[in-house]
Amino acid sequence: MTTQHSPYWRLSSFYFFNCVALGLMLPFWGLYMQSLGYQAAEIGFVSALLMATNVFSPPLWGWWADKTGQRLKLIRWGAAASALCFALLLHDRGLLWMVLSVIACGVCWQGINAQFEAVTLDYLPNNSTDYSRIRLWGSVGFVFAVSGAGWLFDQLQLSILPVLIVGALALMWCSTLTIREPAKAIKIQQQSHSIWQLLRQPALVALLLALTMVYFSHGSYYSFYSIYLEQLRYDKTTMGLLWSLAVLAELLVFALMPALLKRFPVTAILIVSLFATSLRWLGLAYGANWLAVLVCCQLLHGLSFSAVHACAIELIYRYFGSDYQGRGQALYYALCVGTGQASGAFISGWLWELSPVTSFVVAASAAGVAAVLVITALYLPASLLLFGRRPGAGTN
Repeated sequence: MTTQHSPYWRLSSFYFFNCVALGLMLPFWGLYMQSLGYQAAEIGFVSALLMATNVFSPPLWGWWADKTGQRLKLIRWGAAASALCFALLLHDRGLLWMVLSVIACGVCWQGINAQFEAVTLDYLPNNSTDYSRIRLWGSVGFVFAVSGAGWLFDQLQLSILPVLIVGALALMWCSTLTIREPAKAIKIQQQSHSIWQLLRQPALVALLLALTMVYFSHGSYYSFYSIYLEQLRYDKTTMGLLWSLAVLAELLVFALMPALLKRFPVTAILIVSLFATSLRWLGLAYGANWLAVLVCCQLLHGLSFSAVHACAIELIYRYFGSDYQGRGQALYYALCVGTGQASGAFISGWLWELSPVTSFVVAASAAGVAAVLVITALYLPASLLLFGRRPGAGTN
């Protein structure tokens, strides 16, 4: 299924429990805050904070891991701290307390994600495309969480949500204890040149901006999709099933990505996925009253998230190489995922006060701009270094 000596199930269990926590957080935290009496702008602000920690914590953890070579040890400490920090939210003590607790949890939780990607890729040095087969278990965890929680919250109060999230984060920490440090990772790299030399390529800049824009476009979805469905009179079981459908599509695409990357250029997959993302947000803006439209939009999640993420991981892996893999993944999580999702969530909180349609139209426009940026990058001379075949890099 993957490289002979990779601990497939142990690596997969981290993604599973990580995404169980996300599957509880993303669809239902806004509803939880709404049940406590918080306003849309406050919900968008808190949602943005967790994503904003992706801006500064991954580079810090990446630098620390690359310099010390103790990547897995740092991951274990970060996973334990994230569960303890989120436990501070077991009782609502007001907006300021929630803000501080979310920031503390996010610094630990979001900081370790990029480093675990590097650990996984260290176990797949000659076949990075098999990453998707491990990562798909995160999708399984997300489906498990949103489908189960959707039914559960139709029976019980939303007040139990923080307890469930703390439990998932604790299990994520337990999964890190079963994994050994890859032999490659414990060697401290003697780097011959600065990472900033790699960042002078115009095509790389265009790629990072495009990825930032597409993650920005997900802000309204992650922060307000469940609230949107509730406003349209859908029950929580239907919400959970719709979230689950999206992640089933995500899982399927992750499973197919190794074959797709061998058959099609990575940039072709990325461009198609970016246009599909734009179409998805337009569907939510103008067709959410029809269940069939919602189903189609959720199926597009396989492209808007899975394909985009897998293409990004593949390109970052090829470009930065082993010497800078920790910081390369950290840069992707910080600039693209962190800045993109945080700014998207924050701005969507204000746009939502105008109208949900406006918020999703802005999201669709951002995804369209991302597609144009990637297409433009293909015609830059320096793009051959990024989008073409580098010396020693795998083929697609």
